[in-house]
Amino acid sequence: MNLLCFGDSLMQLNGPDTYPQEGWPQELGPYLKEGVGVLDFAKNGRSTKSFLDEGLFKEGLERAKEGDIALISFGHNDEKIQDPTRYTTPYGTYQENLKGMIDELAKKGVKSILLTSIARFRYNEDGTLKLTHGEYPEAMRQLAKKIDVPLVDLNKLTRDYLSNHPEKENQKFYMNFGPHLYPNYPEGKDDHTHMRKEGAKWICSLVVPELKKISFASEFFR
Repeated sequence: MNLLCFGDSLMQLNGPDTYPQEGWPQELGPYLKEGVGVLDFAKNGRSTKSFLDEGLFKEGLERAKEGDIALISFGHNDEKIQDPTRYTTPYGTYQENLKGMIDELAKKGVKSILLTSIARFRYNEDGTLKLTHGEYPEAMRQLAKKIDVPLVDLNKLTRDYLSNHPEKENQKFYMNFGPHLYPNYPEGKDDHTHMRKEGAKWICSLVVPELKKISFASEFFR
């Protein structure tokens, strides 16, 4: 049995050359039952459109087997209206692309779970979190309800957590840090989107309890 990961840079497998950046599925291991694997097809910068157009979904579909579960999380790059190779409309092509993936996976006996996008580490002047994902989280929620597919509202989970903890404390999760902390980034990093190792662990701590509530997914986890 495998968990198949389809998504963008928040899920992508990172190596030592980008440490401490990690895609959150890299920290799933301790939560999984023996015999459960993770096949991560997520790629940096992809939207539902470019993921399909570049054949990345096809690659994952070919590896998928009956009984696997697909975790699907896009939105960070679908919103890039200035880039026609990635942009999708939230209640149009975004939903259509997600549904297309789910339908194709179902033909192979793979059940899908949708996950809304992780909140960015961006704040308003009054200290509240900025809404940076537009209508995409809501579009995914509506699609999940319409086609009766489970959804983990990672956007809400992360927003709620970040809103209830100090900004300075939350910073440790993101690739947002000063110089001389990590050899790969001697000048530091001003990245409000991607996760450090601590952030990947944090996301897993939020995601796994929700996945365990889903009947067909619970058997994958300790």
